[in-house]
Amino acid sequence: MKISSFPVSNELFDKSLNILMTCANPFRSRLKSGIQYLLALQFLRKLTEPSTSCIILLIGILFAVLPPSSIQACAVPVFKYALTYWAPDPYGVIVFHRGPLSTEQKLLVDRLQRASLGIDTRANVIVRMVDLAGSPDAEMQKLWEAQSVSEMSWMVLKYPRLSMISEDVWSGPLEGDAVEAILDSPVRKEIARHILEGKVAVWILLESGSKQQDDEAANLLETQLKKMSETLRISVPELGGDQFTESDLSVSFSVLRLSRSDPDEKILVQMLLKSEWDLKTFSKPIAFPVFGRGRALYALVGDGITESNIEMACAFLVGWCSCQVKAQNPGVDLLMSVDWDNMIGDELYSETTLLMESSEPAAIEVARPNVLRRNVLIVLVILVLGVAILTFVVLWRGKRSNRL
Repeated sequence: MKISSFPVSNELFDKSLNILMTCANPFRSRLKSGIQYLLALQFLRKLTEPSTSCIILLIGILFAVLPPSSIQACAVPVFKYALTYWAPDPYGVIVFHRGPLSTEQKLLVDRLQRASLGIDTRANVIVRMVDLAGSPDAEMQKLWEAQSVSEMSWMVLKYPRLSMISEDVWSGPLEGDAVEAILDSPVRKEIARHILEGKVAVWILLESGSKQQDDEAANLLETQLKKMSETLRISVPELGGDQFTESDLSVSFSVLRLSRSDPDEKILVQMLLKSEWDLKTFSKPIAFPVFGRGRALYALVGDGITESNIEMACAFLVGWCSCQVKAQNPGVDLLMSVDWDNMIGDELYSETTLLMESSEPAAIEVARPNVLRRNVLIVLVILVLGVAILTFVVLWRGKRSNRL
């Protein structure tokens, strides 16, 4: 990570950020998006006085780690609300070419565009054609130059813009196998099947390659998720609660193991590994709970795959939805070829509507004391790091001015 607008050495900031992320493993996605927000605010430093900058930073920190709402919620579980209403954000497929495409290449592009439009299949993807023989804009020209390839027909897969992830998911030549790999894969099909069968979430265990570590992580996941299925229940308000049966309120989870070296899943592996800025640096097993219409909540890495962290993620997904705006919730959507609107059926819409109508938002306590205490501790950790960095900067500038 290179932060030119920060008056701190990039190496020092990276180390500090790494320590913070490791200590707050279960909150990686929320912290990441909050810190990206803070980095954007750093551009205001030249336009504001130091005291104002501190206020802006403090506001950003509070938005990054405190609960998104402590006032209202609806009585719909997060996983049901996400499956019913949160349309997946579109990925971008940029197709670079020089001059006219061949007949075969036109068919491949047509395959992508038809999936984007929901013809034959529906995928959360947008296709953009860039003819290098013309005058591509500066953004596309820069992206092309970064590829460093001689191929004249080249694809680049980008994360949804709302994810704020600038790194490419994948890039490669415009070929039939690559187009199909972008749109779908066996594991993604299984994720959709499990979710549509009623699973709260499908936990993807991205294996490390060490059989012992992977088996231990898989056993822990399966054991704890079985326990969660037996102990967690969907909570409904007293108003309308008698309209649901025990089976309506029960929950279940599943686990799918994913090898990093599986050739059929190379794009899904990259999609997961690059969903958070530091995941590529870990060689340990990584667990991702996927819910809703293919949204990966956040990653649990290595020693972070614990009973308490698994329980926390499951409880969040089964708990009442405290923020109905998807962008204000943690997670990154995966690229999947599923016509969710037609597949989930009217029964889920009816059940979700009934839960929403029976909600009493004013009576729902969203910011539970233990959650608030934990988040306050995270705020304090960030503030301490901020003070340490600012102290270092003041001392460094003082020594520099003395030399001059």
